[in-house]
Amino acid sequence: MGDSNIRFDARVAIVTGAGRGLGREHALLLAARGARVVVNDSSEKWAFQTTADIVAAGGQAVAVVGDVSDSDQCIDIVQRTVSEFGALHIVLNNAGRGGPTGLFEDTTDEQVDMIIGTHLVGSFNMCRAAWPLMKEQHFGRVLLTSSGAGLGGLASSAYSMAKAGLFGLTRSLALEGAHHNIKVNALLPIGYTRSAALNPQEDTRRWMEQHFPPAVVSPVACWLVHDDVPCTGELVNTGAGRVSLFVTIGVPGYSKGLDLSVEDVRDHWDQVVSLENYKVMKQSRDDLSFYSGDAEFPN
Repeated sequence: MGDSNIRFDARVAIVTGAGRGLGREHALLLAARGARVVVNDSSEKWAFQTTADIVAAGGQAVAVVGDVSDSDQCIDIVQRTVSEFGALHIVLNNAGRGGPTGLFEDTTDEQVDMIIGTHLVGSFNMCRAAWPLMKEQHFGRVLLTSSGAGLGGLASSAYSMAKAGLFGLTRSLALEGAHHNIKVNALLPIGYTRSAALNPQEDTRRWMEQHFPPAVVSPVACWLVHDDVPCTGELVNTGAGRVSLFVTIGVPGYSKGLDLSVEDVRDHWDQVVSLENYKVMKQSRDDLSFYSGDAEFPN
């Protein structure tokens, strides 16, 4: 398997937020490997700059300016893609505005709307616009850009909320796409981008700028949208040349049945939180495997 180069010669890809940062690097690498790339960005200047750089390097690309937080504009991005290149195979969702916003009580409605609207709702909009075409052709590769911040982080309430939402969207779309050869995964990158530069911790910003260039993330992003990617519904963490699976787990906990009391929960709390005999969870129904007796889920 390692003797052949990864290519995208027959594929058409949309990369959102591709004017700068991670999205630009993804678009450049996909084009260098043969993909025809639609460079989407809300900024006309940067969308056309990335496109010009791809073309100057011998690749094929067009710029389509649009805001993914607007569902009608996402439909237009897909329609323009098919009009320009006659097909669509890959949607790489990277667009998102805003990052850490400060303390929870200082986060404004405008910040919440912007962050949720682009990172989370924008990804939903793009996937929904492309989904019917992918189902019809019985092929699609979708990548969502989440973050380890989805687990929570200091001064990042709105950003963490958006990125956690992408965990669920990834898993749900992977289930719905399974019968249509549509594979959907999430990338959890650590790269020094404009969002990372908003981090209020100066030492963290310097550390990221030194060790986490965006270009090192793109090989992982490209593999996750390739024809041969072996997984769907996975969360994959990457940064500084490290690549790793990011998992969610469930544990057996404590069971008493319908007589459960507050005192039972208190007295068996160590068992509730024990990691012994954990199982990896890929969807909400996986947790039902822990129920037994009368509560056992009927097959």
